[in-house]
Amino acid sequence: MVNYYEDMASVKQMCQTCSLLFRWQGSIYKILWRQVLMYFVTYIALGLMYKLALNEEDQRTFEKIALCCAKYADSIPVVLFLGFFTGTVMQRWWAVYAAIPGTGKIITLATFYMQKNNPQTSKWLRTLTRYLILAWMLTMRTTCRPLRNKYPSLESMQRAGFLLQHEAKILSLDEEKNHKWSLRVVNWALILVRQARDEGYFDNPSDATRLLDPIVAFKKSCSIVLKYQITAIPLSFVQAVTLTVQIFGLVSLMGKQFVDFPTKLLVIDCYLPILPAMQYLAYLSWLKLGEVAVNPFGEDDDDFDIIGLFENHVELAGDLLKLFELDQNNPVKESLEQMNSTLFKLNENTDRKPEITNEALSTSEEIPFMECNPLPQMSVPLLECGLLFYRGTAD
Repeated sequence: MVNYYEDMASVKQMCQTCSLLFRWQGSIYKILWRQVLMYFVTYIALGLMYKLALNEEDQRTFEKIALCCAKYADSIPVVLFLGFFTGTVMQRWWAVYAAIPGTGKIITLATFYMQKNNPQTSKWLRTLTRYLILAWMLTMRTTCRPLRNKYPSLESMQRAGFLLQHEAKILSLDEEKNHKWSLRVVNWALILVRQARDEGYFDNPSDATRLLDPIVAFKKSCSIVLKYQITAIPLSFVQAVTLTVQIFGLVSLMGKQFVDFPTKLLVIDCYLPILPAMQYLAYLSWLKLGEVAVNPFGEDDDDFDIIGLFENHVELAGDLLKLFELDQNNPVKESLEQMNSTLFKLNENTDRKPEITNEALSTSEEIPFMECNPLPQMSVPLLECGLLFYRGTAD
């Protein structure tokens, strides 16, 4: 996905978004240039045919057709279709993005709950991490073509180290239901947690139950992503919007023609649809925006970078294993020793409790709250009894 946030860091500058209009990567120009070129060529060809190739009788017929197209072009409900289409697609786009599962929370909790002095913990933790990464990859592989091209088969996953031979044989038994492979791998992770609880790998047996909750949430997120892939936007809906925009474009080719050339002041408008084509190009841009958002896991510039996200998951999982298990590149111990060299220094007086002297309790004049106390003043004997009681409790 093309990132332009740095260009929008400050909106105080004049025409801040104008610099974005000249970008090519991920721009609307890169998507529409073929359609725009075809529209201009067709418009110019019709104009030249009307001016040079037709006789007077055919020109009158051409003018009648152009007048009819101009009359009914604005009656096509393009805005209604496009507004409903793009609203639905963008809502789905955000829901798909929010449903992408994450693995960092589960790995972090697992490294926190496991026993560090158990030699089998390392094998268990690395197996759980591999299952989570494999399940994430199998989930996104069913929806993302670039990731599916990178790992086209179980053998390629096995060569990359994400899958073992006996595991590949189990998954290959359900080749027709390959979209459910990820859910089966998550079930393996659940079985692994139960085995670790029974063998006492956790510091507290209840930690196994706490670890099950994020794994179940991870499985739910995988199911949601698969559900979005299986239940796509109805094809008839996409066809209706596309036909509406394209029909408007075809009608505008005739309806926006300058059929009475001698009365026009600008000759360039007679051959190039600069102003007449703006309405169609705006609708076409709107349509392409919705088409890009229909499948955000594709190969467009504005689609999700699933391969980069997958590599990021693998890298972060390795870093967590090193930090919490092997203590490699762990700055915690040295940071604790050099804590006073930082901004948050340890003040030696912070742990001291305030001492109440006898002189502060000897007279009522030195007690601050007595001056603004709205209650009636107590008698001297009663006050002395209260002070004696306070001293006894303080001792």
